[in-house]
Amino acid sequence: MRCSVLKAVMIDFYGTVVYENGPVSMEVIKRICKSSLAATAEEVVAYWWRKYEIGVQSACGASFRTQYELALESFEDVIKHFESAESPVVLCDRMTEHWSYPPVYEDTVPFLESLDCPYYFVTNSDDRFVMEAVRRHGFSPAGIVTSEQARYPKPRKELFEYALQKTGLKPDEVIHIGDSLKGDVYCPREAGIRALWLNRDNKTVPEGVEAAGSLEEVNRVVQDLRKER
Repeated sequence: MRCSVLKAVMIDFYGTVVYENGPVSMEVIKRICKSSLAATAEEVVAYWWRKYEIGVQSACGASFRTQYELALESFEDVIKHFESAESPVVLCDRMTEHWSYPPVYEDTVPFLESLDCPYYFVTNSDDRFVMEAVRRHGFSPAGIVTSEQARYPKPRKELFEYALQKTGLKPDEVIHIGDSLKGDVYCPREAGIRALWLNRDNKTVPEGVEAAGSLEEVNRVVQDLRKER
């Protein structure tokens, strides 16, 4: 899948330009561990993530629910499962602090500043969280597309179809960058968009997947595409 004329870059947000987890989220997990029957933090994370992903898969269209609603539901489930004394509302509200001001990867700012074309963030997030994070970090995207706006989250292609509609771009005029194979590679491909997997952990690259180990490598791919104009 090639870009005929690369006019813009679509970029995942959490896990790609900012950390998926940080000090705040780790604090939340530790609080659950200390107040529950959980044996390890890894056990809590695995259970919470599984419940959250199940919720995301069902939160589509008329049944859409926000990131906050899904996170609160999953925290309620975690608290019950591990018999924790913590309040799910308190924990979820604490997590909003991470979503609103997540740590930034070191290669993010140089990458964004190097782009000579518009870039858009496309993310499974509520507007208020990602917009606050963008404001605090001083990023200057041409636009922000969220699952809250589209009423569909990744890995549903409707999010990317909405992104194309909102930006006025055609599938072969953009490339999408992200850290999730399912949500940031296979999903945008279903909408006809070329995708580049940001493989920071040097995992095995599946056949047919285009990958880069850092945003610096991503930049070289983007610049090569721009030279083809």
